Formats: sequence, structure tokens, C-alpha cells
Amino acid sequence: MTSHHKILAIAANSSFKLLLDCGLFTFDDEDDVNDEDSTYEKDVPIRIKNYIENVVVYYSDSVFQSHFRLSRSVFYNTLLPMIEVSQNNMNNIEKKTGRPEIPIEKQLLSVLWILATPDSYRSVGEKFDMGKSSLSVSFFRVINLIIMNASNVIIWPHGEELERQKELFFRMASIPNVIGAVDGTFISIKAPKQDAEVYVTRKCNYAITLQAITNAELKFTDVFVGYPCSVSDTRIFRNSDIYVNILKNEKFYFPNDEHILGDKAYPPLTWCVEPYINRGRLTEAQKNFNFNISRTRQTVERSFALFFGRFRRFKYLDMSRTDFIPSTVLAACVLHNLCLKNKSDANINDYIEEGMNFLRHQRTECPNPARESSEDHRRTDGKLKRDTMCELYNA
Repeated sequence: MTSHHKILAIAANSSFKLLLDCGLFTFDDEDDVNDEDSTYEKDVPIRIKNYIENVVVYYSDSVFQSHFRLSRSVFYNTLLPMIEVSQNNMNNIEKKTGRPEIPIEKQLLSVLWILATPDSYRSVGEKFDMGKSSLSVSFFRVINLIIMNASNVIIWPHGEELERQKELFFRMASIPNVIGAVDGTFISIKAPKQDAEVYVTRKCNYAITLQAITNAELKFTDVFVGYPCSVSDTRIFRNSDIYVNILKNEKFYFPNDEHILGDKAYPPLTWCVEPYINRGRLTEAQKNFNFNISRTRQTVERSFALFFGRFRRFKYLDMSRTDFIPSTVLAACVLHNLCLKNKSDANINDYIEEGMNFLRHQRTECPNPARESSEDHRRTDGKLKRDTMCELYNA
């Protein structure tokens, strides 16, 4: 070894000892070390110790946001208190035994890191001083705690909020009575162990569909997730909870002849207005109407872009448990809405731009084979309403 290499080795060893003395690393972990046989040499994992106490608390607000993809104020003032209440409610039901539970703040921050990055469980565990199995258990626990609050965060507009959304949508392209826009997007996953063929896209990838209705401020007002990508948007829509509930009580959702906007994959209904199908015979009025429907519907595309740009894990969701994927997506949708409560989130446009680039690439690589037009040749009430709207819009 040359003198130069000796100097580097000494420096590295000294730096490592300094980190150990400062308490930034720990070796002990019951999840990863088997103490039954001490005769064999074991690789003891090295992890950062007290990362939150020694590092995260000193992050500036912008650095905290860049790592966890939400603001410090949303985390400590909204998300953490909400999860603590849910955890207390769960603990009152479940009888806790065994080792002390990992602090909920650490669990929540580690799960946010997982959702915000494509980092492996091992690397996230090293950062938060958690074994892979402990991190996995924490992930499932936190996801369940978040979705316990879904009905309080993903909310259909009513009353004053409904009127406010109508006004915000009207400002976009002067189309009246719009309270939402509906669309679907793919979430790429690893090949499921069962029935993998129904999840295959045209590019031989695997995906599930997230259907969402969004308001004018990019918040989700309804989500439905879990169907394989081979199922058409029309069929997913007709089997969604929101569709079934609206058929049971349309006035509850649309009290004054309001409606949502869909694209050609959605059926023409009195409460779901779609553009005219262009077969080369559209009038100028119909083309103008289509153009402005598209302008108004851009909110749902921007919502998806923000979702993928903020929570980068969903660009490819590498999960072995296919049955838990819908819950994970739903939890991220709850977080999406909570983040939008912070009007001063300066990173939103950056996230949207990142997400738009991803969605453009996704459409190029994985065009949806099931996005055919749902329009038939019957004169339905939905088509009559659309014709009336088009005439009034171009009057």
C-alpha cells in the first residue's frame, strides 16, 4: 500500500470512529441479527442512529419539503396529529403486547420517504434505524392509519363548497354547472402472482387503473382504484362506488342539474358530459364546445401530474402484495389532498411539471387499449343535455 493510500485509510477510519463516538450509527438490530449461533461471523448492519433528532429537526423548511414532498407545517400541524388520533383509537381496540412500538413520528416520516422516492426498503431502513421487517410492518400500519381518515379528506362538494367549485370551473372556459372532472390513469406495478395476464399493457408492462374525480383546485373528490389495466374505463366507471351511489340518489350529488366532465371513454349522462366524437362531421359550434370542455378538464390531468410528481414511488410501485396496492394508492390520495391544504406550497408547479413529463412518456409507452368511445347511436338524455349546452354556449 502506498503512503497516499495509507493516509486515505487512516482518514476514513478516523472519520468512521468520529461518527460512532457522536452516536450517529448503531449496530444492534434484533430483526436482522440471529444470535442463536455465535460461532459464525455475522454481518451486523450499520444504520444511522437518531436521524430525526440529529438531522431532520435541523432541516430548513425547503429541505424538509424536498425530502418528504410535503411542508413541515402540513406534517406537524395536520398529518401527524391526525395519525396520532387514529393510532390512539386503534390502540383502544387492539391489545398491545411485546416490544415497545416505534414512535409514530419515525414511522410516518419513514413511510413518507418511501412514497416520495424510489429508494429501497433497506436504504430507508438504514436512514431511520429500522430493520427491513420493522419498516415493512410500519408501512402497513401507517397506510391503514391514513386511509382511516379518507372519508374526511376526500370529500364530495356540497352546499357553499359546491357553489364555489362551480364558479372556479366556470372561470376556466365559461362552461356552467361543472363541479368536477373524471379520468383514469395507469399505475405501473410488478407482475402479480395471480392472473398476471389481465394486468398487462400493450408494452408488456403491468398496471392497475386509478379513476379519480377532481375539483378545480386539483383535489380528489372521489377515487376508485384496483381494477387491472385491461378493463375499460367505461366498465370501471360503471362499477365504481360513486356511479352506483349517484344512481341511487342523483340529487344528493347534483342538486341543481350540475355535472362532471369526462372524455370520450365515459358514457353520456345527464350528470357526466363528454365531448362530441370527431368523425369528420362536427360543426364549428361542436368543435368549439369540445375545445372548451378540454380546457376545463385539464384539472384532472394536472391532479394526476401532481400526484406522480410528488409521490415518485407510484411511477413504478414495486410491491409484492398486490392486494395491498389499492390501499397504498388511496393513502397517497389522502396525502395529496392534505398537501393541497397548504396554499403556500411553492413546489407544486415543479411537481406538476415532473408529473406531466412522466404522463407523456407513459402515454407513449403504454397507450390504454381500452379507451374506446363509449358513445352509441341512441339519443340518450345525456346527449340531449350536451346538445342543449352546446347551443347555449355558442349562442
